Amino acid sequence: MVTPEHIVPEWYFLPFYAMLRSIPDKLLGVATMFGSILVWFLLPFLDRSEVKSGKYRPVFKVFYWIFVLNFCLLMWIGGQEVKEPFISLGRLSTLYYFSYFSIVLPLLSKYEKCKELPSTLSDTVPEMK
Repeated sequence: MVTPEHIVPEWYFLPFYAMLRSIPDKLLGVATMFGSILVWFLLPFLDRSEVKSGKYRPVFKVFYWIFVLNFCLLMWIGGQEVKEPFISLGRLSTLYYFSYFSIVLPLLSKYEKCKELPSTLSDTVPEMK
């Protein structure tokens, strides 16, 4: 069974659809698509940093925005035709998507030096001083 070329899923499924299409093996493609959703449930265990706010984690902030741009790229690729260069670009974007969760977050949690935290909440809000 083959999906017709003109069918495109809703915009919020496009990144996962791009991952599905970028893998040549059907079973591995489906596993990748579902794994890309399930990895969000592992997020609390992958980011073990004591400071959760990106405001005090400058290196995390850079990788986070790269991840956001990568996700938008996957969304765009999901709406394109299945041909080169979109297939290769989808594979690279899928690789970064999973690398962010499996490599970047654990390493940042372990090695990133955070900015100094405020002593109280009122130090972060100008109106409360």
